[in-house]
Amino acid sequence: MRSGVLAVVALAVSVGACDGEAQRAAAARNDRAAIARSESTVTRGPALPMTGKWSEAHVLDRLVRAGVAPRPVPDAPPGPAWMRAKAVVFAAGGGEVHAWIYADSTARRAVTDGLDPETATPRGEVPPFAGPMRFVMQNNLAAVIVGGSETNQERIALALQAGLPAARP
Repeated sequence: MRSGVLAVVALAVSVGACDGEAQRAAAARNDRAAIARSESTVTRGPALPMTGKWSEAHVLDRLVRAGVAPRPVPDAPPGPAWMRAKAVVFAAGGGEVHAWIYADSTARRAVTDGLDPETATPRGEVPPFAGPMRFVMQNNLAAVIVGGSETNQERIALALQAGLPAARP
């Protein structure tokens, strides 16, 4: 009887392990598919309008070119109210990039000029982003990079700070 109980327990453990392994494999397949979809924007990169203004496609293109395997996070929370816009969020480089895209640099400055550059929050507010983080502002883009390695945070920050080409006159 004892050997029968042990056999059932062993079978249950092995089935559970297989289920966990199958779930990890499915998650890895989903991640690879999301990365492949993101990387397909690189082929469209040259076709993006050269206005110097950021769009979601420009941010994604720049993250792909930075080599941080971005994946959109469609169900991400909207972000803090003081940013006055809904964030576009990407999982990238082991962390996340929260990007707010404004109509122009004047609209972005109206929001970001009152924020603490170290925390991306109004002075005295509790930061909603866990440290370490980086706050990047460039033309009509404000972005917060959280999580991941310091190297990847720097890579993402440099890619976004470089700006976009403007149309030739």
